[in-house]
Amino acid sequence: MVAAEFQALLDAAVDAIVVIDVKGTIITFNRAAERMFGYAAGDVLGKNVSILMEEPHRSQHDEYVSRYVETGDAHIIGRGREVEARRANGEVFPISLAVGEAADSGARRFVGIIRDLSAERAAEQNARALELRLAHVGRFNLMGEMAAGIAHEINQPLSAIATYAQAGKRVLRRSNPDMGMLSDICEKIDDQARRAGQVIDNLRKFIRKQEIETQLLDVNRVVEGVLNLIEVDAHSEGIPLHVDLGDELPHVRADTIQLQQVLLNLTRNSVDAMRGGLGRERGIVIKTERGEDGGARISVTDHGHGVSPQLGEGIFHPFVTTKREGLGVGLAISKTIVHSYGGSLRYAENPAGGAIFTVELPAEQRQRKGRGAAAT
Repeated sequence: MVAAEFQALLDAAVDAIVVIDVKGTIITFNRAAERMFGYAAGDVLGKNVSILMEEPHRSQHDEYVSRYVETGDAHIIGRGREVEARRANGEVFPISLAVGEAADSGARRFVGIIRDLSAERAAEQNARALELRLAHVGRFNLMGEMAAGIAHEINQPLSAIATYAQAGKRVLRRSNPDMGMLSDICEKIDDQARRAGQVIDNLRKFIRKQEIETQLLDVNRVVEGVLNLIEVDAHSEGIPLHVDLGDELPHVRADTIQLQQVLLNLTRNSVDAMRGGLGRERGIVIKTERGEDGGARISVTDHGHGVSPQLGEGIFHPFVTTKREGLGVGLAISKTIVHSYGGSLRYAENPAGGAIFTVELPAEQRQRKGRGAAAT
């Protein structure tokens, strides 16, 4: 095949194709590469391929090639990798790069097939932003469902504060006020104010719009951090809450508020399922333990009416609900959140009657392979 025919085939390719020699010199640059990088072929032929790269590979590429030629130690040849590239205008963008080796009359050539991932990354970011907005709306909806219990919980300490304040006024009206009694009254007012403030603070933290910040988490601390709101919801319906936290659980990488949203969605569903039921006195059980795969497991068990066989796994679909006034997005949001951390959310029937929802989260891997690696 003559050179002109070969170049015509390369120019017909959808993906960018760049061919270099053992010195990293560009010897082929097809039309798709011109469109992707913003260079005309004549501007790059004969130049080092590092002009298409972002640091640290830009300054280290020749060393990569030399090492491969001498040792055969390949970092990307035959494997493919996602890295960052640089356009003629200086814009850095993500690419999928696959490199193969070809022999040309005894000379070694490296063929790079490149796909621009910019559109995919933008779509992923848009989808993630939509998920975050939906999760934020879901938190408001969840708090709306729990409003009665929260109002009751806050009203109790406020009523106590008013009662103690009246008692303090009566003490002060005495001709010889008992300062010890007044001090005790003030301490009780302070305790009740802190109790109400804690509920409000937990509520504020939970519903605020925040950037997702994944970090190493202890799932027991995550549960304890939202336990106050769970207790408010369950106790408002006279439902006991039992908590069994496992020991020495592995850390997971996730966002605290999002995991707490999952837990509150599950316990809120349990409260709804047990309202007025015969199994209400058995309560709700939250349990943490090590999963079979070595990760962390959180389970929420109730003794309510369960999920009908007709719904099954459909219970996780958006807008599917067994509640009279529910939106049907809580479990769908929860599953999306858990999946984003590489975990799973499953439903099973409780043999004693009711439902068991289980969250499985993978243990954090201490050693992670870097995504930006050598280009050969």
